Amino acid sequence: MKQYLGILISVLYAIVVRFLAENAILDINSYSYLIVTPMLVGFIPFYLKQESFLQSRVKTILFPLISVLLFLIIAVISRWEDLICFAIIGIPYIFLSIFMSILLRHFLKKDDKGINKNVLPIFLLPIILGSIEQQFPKNQQELFISNEIEILASKQEVWSNLLEVPDLSKEKYNGLIHYFDVPRPIKSTYDAKSNIRLGYFENGIVLNESVVQNIEYKKLVFSINISESELNNSPTLRHVLESQSIEFKSISYELTSIGENKTKLRLNTQFKIHSNLSFYGKFWSKMIIEDFEKNLLNSLKSVIEG
Repeated sequence: MKQYLGILISVLYAIVVRFLAENAILDINSYSYLIVTPMLVGFIPFYLKQESFLQSRVKTILFPLISVLLFLIIAVISRWEDLICFAIIGIPYIFLSIFMSILLRHFLKKDDKGINKNVLPIFLLPIILGSIEQQFPKNQQELFISNEIEILASKQEVWSNLLEVPDLSKEKYNGLIHYFDVPRPIKSTYDAKSNIRLGYFENGIVLNESVVQNIEYKKLVFSINISESELNNSPTLRHVLESQSIEFKSISYELTSIGENKTKLRLNTQFKIHSNLSFYGKFWSKMIIEDFEKNLLNSLKSVIEG
């Protein structure tokens, strides 16, 4: 029974560290959270009952895997995370926890002394390292993603569907947006008096956007007002925007006539990443935004062309 207690304690430990991250004791996009914590999750079952792991290769892999999956399920159910975090957080957590478990088994089979039971302070590493990481400025990286599509309609007709995007709720989405339940755009409204565009998404998310540039039939540029947006129903989106892990500089549409009744519509997103793990943040942000742009352009094409 003690060996299964290791799974429970591993899950509780991951939850406690996630709670500390939620309260800004450490950052989610940090070495302490995404690297050190999952390695400790893989360490805990060994610490409690190393004999059973030394006798079973299956437990060495299965126990940390179960621990991480249970933690992720609880995090999603409790609305700490969205489904997309099964991939973003799950990949390093599963890999590193299993890696630590295998590594321990390899070395302990050669060492009869086992794990020193006076290593409890090691479980404070995420807090200590997280506090140290917060004292240093995060790495910054500017990124630009652009996608385009040809629409069988005039510039005037395409333009009329950009400030106030028509209902897209019945359009089909593929890729990450579909499989990981990323909030999909539904429609947008525009108030000319305040120059504010409201973008409505699934789950009650509303992005408040200022129209920065409006060159009729040619270019439309927005900036997101984070403090005025409704983000509570998407924990991941709320976290990355409010913490400025991702800082959107501008979102723009560009129109080019390529025939009497044919228009090329380009969607551009300029943003900045603030992260201790910039390579990982860059990988996921580019993939998600690329996927989002392509799906949005395809939906606009479908609605405009009828």
